[in-house]
Amino acid sequence: MPCNAIAQHEVVKTLDEVVIVGTRRKDRTAFETAVPVDVFNRQALDSVSSDDMLDIISTLVPSFQVQRFAIADGATFVRPPQLRGLSADKILVLVNGKRRHRSALVQLSGDGVHGPDLATIPSIALKSVEVLRDGASAMYGSDAIAGVFNFNLKDSAEGGELRLQTGMYTKGNESGYLLSLNQGFRLGENGFINISAELSDNEATSRGTFYDRPIAQSGLTPVESAQVSGLFDHDLNPATPDQQRYGPDALTEVYDPLSGVLVTLTRGSDGIPDDTDTRFADNLRFAEITDTPFVMVWGEPERDAIRAFVNAGLELDGGAELYGWFNYSDSDSNGSFFYRRPDAAVLAPLRTSTGEIYNPRDLYPAGFTPRFAGNVIDVGFTGGIRGEFNNGMSYDFSGGWGESTIKYTIFNTLNASLGPATPTSFRPGDLVSDESAFNADFVMPIDVGLASDLNVAFGLEYRDEGYELVKGGLKSYEAGVYAFADPFNFEIDVDEAAAGQNGGSVGCFIPGPQFDPTSLCHPDDPIHNVGLVGSNGFPGYGPETASTYGRDSWAAYFDLEADLTDRFLASIAGRYEDFSDFGTNFSWRIAARLQVTDMLMVRGSASTGFRAPTPGQISSTSVFTGARAGAPVTTGIFPPQHAASQLFGATPLTDETSTQFTLGAAVQPTDGFTITLDYYFIALDDRIWVSSNFDVGPAGRAQLMALGVPGADQLTSVRFFTNDMDTETSGIDLVANYNIDWGGGNTLLSLAANVNKTKVTRRTDRQSDPTDPSPVYYLSDVDVSRLENGDPDFRVNFTARHSWANDVSATLRGNWYGDYTAYRSTTLFQDMSGDVYWDVDLTWDASDTLSLTFGGNNVLDASPDAGADFLVCCGAPTEFRTVLNWQGPYYYIRGVLRWN
Repeated sequence: MPCNAIAQHEVVKTLDEVVIVGTRRKDRTAFETAVPVDVFNRQALDSVSSDDMLDIISTLVPSFQVQRFAIADGATFVRPPQLRGLSADKILVLVNGKRRHRSALVQLSGDGVHGPDLATIPSIALKSVEVLRDGASAMYGSDAIAGVFNFNLKDSAEGGELRLQTGMYTKGNESGYLLSLNQGFRLGENGFINISAELSDNEATSRGTFYDRPIAQSGLTPVESAQVSGLFDHDLNPATPDQQRYGPDALTEVYDPLSGVLVTLTRGSDGIPDDTDTRFADNLRFAEITDTPFVMVWGEPERDAIRAFVNAGLELDGGAELYGWFNYSDSDSNGSFFYRRPDAAVLAPLRTSTGEIYNPRDLYPAGFTPRFAGNVIDVGFTGGIRGEFNNGMSYDFSGGWGESTIKYTIFNTLNASLGPATPTSFRPGDLVSDESAFNADFVMPIDVGLASDLNVAFGLEYRDEGYELVKGGLKSYEAGVYAFADPFNFEIDVDEAAAGQNGGSVGCFIPGPQFDPTSLCHPDDPIHNVGLVGSNGFPGYGPETASTYGRDSWAAYFDLEADLTDRFLASIAGRYEDFSDFGTNFSWRIAARLQVTDMLMVRGSASTGFRAPTPGQISSTSVFTGARAGAPVTTGIFPPQHAASQLFGATPLTDETSTQFTLGAAVQPTDGFTITLDYYFIALDDRIWVSSNFDVGPAGRAQLMALGVPGADQLTSVRFFTNDMDTETSGIDLVANYNIDWGGGNTLLSLAANVNKTKVTRRTDRQSDPTDPSPVYYLSDVDVSRLENGDPDFRVNFTARHSWANDVSATLRGNWYGDYTAYRSTTLFQDMSGDVYWDVDLTWDASDTLSLTFGGNNVLDASPDAGADFLVCCGAPTEFRTVLNWQGPYYYIRGVLRWN
């Protein structure tokens, strides 16, 4: 049988592989467990051409979804996935059966995701991946509400392989490469060291077009509407003074400080803006000055990474084994923020201490697009000893530590409040998440007269977790002298003169013959402008924002499992956890499997689960400053225990809790044909979310100042994490595999499908007045709509692989996504059609050591529907808040060299 035929045959046999997730019996296969477990071996992982583990798992598991964000702050660098419609922090990730630490990124919107970063795991380091599609908090503790992923590392003591893959998108000719190496070494006579490493580099993609944001303007003539649309990114009445702060080259009246009068400037050669003037003038000017085609980029970020895993084991005398593994990942990415037009408030002209006008547009004459970069460093180590006592009880003592760090940089921007002294590149600060865990696990088989021994498992766990927000460079958060209007007191008004200030004089004291010192400065003079505080796009973490938070917890668990008869398996598990910062939890699970016939098995489980709020969610703070009516305004996201949050009714976070059950069946009529069908239901209570904005107001500021909150005098709105709502999620998973031997060849057919639906059953009314009939919720109506309808309602994966006797094999895979809805608001939404994405590849095993693969992803160029005008802006062709791929076809070639 040729090499690839053997590989395909092994994929079918994954149900017969012994698993370590979902059970603590050492001899259970995936088909024998009482809960649904998928096993993807080395060949299945190799069938997906990607340098990102998230994309590999997403391709193989239909209920697992992830998207590539075009513009999303930290989520550009750490992408949060979903499993069964629940967010990444409700997925427990294990490596060799041990808990994996979290990423440093906490998303400060939506459900505030804070979970592990799967992208830091290189595919070449893996022997297999197990996916438990069931809640397992009673077995593993916090986070295991949606399911569990277990990544089994390679443990070969000899042989290795070298892989080189390169490919290109056909739409933009952007290319990338992936170089991977694995090598096993013997460690003494009874040990191994297995080393895996990969290096990747991918160019940024661009799928947008010219910056264009049409804006509806009521009460304007077509020419006036065109003028305003060409100038502003938001509804603005051109009769208001706001538009006068932007200086020359605006499309409407601006104040000219040289003449001291209002003048009308237009870009059109005939004085009337035409279509090119209003829609593309900024793009053309930007391209002319910067030599780039678009003012902002919609696409994948530029990214490169180096990642490594070292796995080792050594058998000791007496049968015990020392084991351990180490990982290191260092990745760099950078992407665009939104374009700042030349007439944006951040580029408003300012008057310096000498009376001269400083125009930031001298620095960015075509406007600017901030670039945001993140250096993600992930390090971890786990080690232990396991063996068996003389009485037959096995033991496993282990300890592990992991740390994730994100180092932010923002460039091609400015801190406008610093005026002419502003740099253009800043270090806004770092995020650091660390975790340590120590476990003592025991398993004892006891003969109690049943069809099998009663498997008794119990253990203890201690964990220590921390989260740190590291202060950024001074100039990234500094409020410079221009943070307030008229910082040099050039204008003395009537009230000040009456109070005897400045010798009782009234007037405008800016040097220059064109000004009348007997009158107040013109209301549109640049002295009234305010320079926005902080590195524009992502202000730095200042002293009030930087923080360190730590907690510890301990847990005890038990797990009983036995075959009560030759055909009936039952298990029961319970786990108690105590957290130093929010309290305790007890979770339980019961599960059973009945072998109805030799071909048919039915299974089911019922359980409770929980997820502890992470240190990052409890302690994260983000403060940014804008401008309103000539003065700086500050909005902050604060911890729930912060005085600013508690002023508006925030309470300390507690755990999310779940009640769930699964019911399924598995059919295996022949060795080559299997079908599993499972229904699941998850009721999730006290789900954590980020609240909407609370306006502080003068009274609130006074209260916060009395409480000693730093910067309270400028605080205008507050948000915080809250246990806001309850949801119910239900769905069906279908998995089928059929293996056919043709004598001269072999065909494997596989089908995996998921139907999933989430419904919000409770929201918290933040309205403080119980007599007010209009509720105001932490979770907005549009957020509810997105949560319930924003993802495809089903997904189907179909794969056909055929191998011929001449060492050639081919694969055809189709990923079918169902319909979904894209929302701008509850009244502005667009129903989007699903699509089918087709991948193909052809592999030639040139020898026992060398193979070549030619392939293509999305070869028929499937993509999301074009977005309606109200849905998209700024050059985006569609709504990119979707799990559907929008990059276009990708073709690649891969060479693999293996040796013994």
